[in-house]
Amino acid sequence: LVLAGTIQFAAALRTAKSILIIIPQSKPLSAGEVLGCTAPKLVVFVADGRFHLEAFMIANPAIKAFRYDPYLRVLFFEEYDQDGMREVRKNAILRAKSARSWGIVLGTLGRQGNPKILERLMSEKGTVVLISELSPARISMFGNSVDAWIQIACPRLSIDWGEAFPQPLLTPFEAHVALGLLPGWWEDYPMDYFAQDGGKWNCAYTKK
Repeated sequence: LVLAGTIQFAAALRTAKSILIIIPQSKPLSAGEVLGCTAPKLVVFVADGRFHLEAFMIANPAIKAFRYDPYLRVLFFEEYDQDGMREVRKNAILRAKSARSWGIVLGTLGRQGNPKILERLMSEKGTVVLISELSPARISMFGNSVDAWIQIACPRLSIDWGEAFPQPLLTPFEAHVALGLLPGWWEDYPMDYFAQDGGKWNCAYTKK
């Protein structure tokens, strides 16, 4: 098993390190830290909520995931609707394939947006919009002038709330699939957006 958690419990994870097999690290994140879009393998997760743990479960659908809440002092067995999530994202990609006009949202909040991803996607197509906080209301202001959106911000906006948007809202990974830059994906879903060793669709990717 791997013990990981959210950043507020990083000190406790380091204290426990001497009795653990491994505390994983996806640089530039701290050892044992994951975001809602970056996940290594097996886990007992220390957190007071399940948002960040869901990244583990999405990336590793076959694992048994447990969450320890240090405030309640309770260990929870957590589950995730893998089939439902993948079906929704597959349908969004298929809808976007027929789009004639594209919009690309570059997130300006923190380190979420990566201009290098924007440069690669702009070479394909798209009108660029800079937004600090993406919402259905803001996207709706563009009406029907855009058939599909790519958001370079937080992948979980698409995964968790994509159905709330009027047009398909794709992550950079999903956009690569929809545009034919990657082979069709319908199985494993990468959650490596902040991992330096992840794919060229992620925020930390710097290679040409």
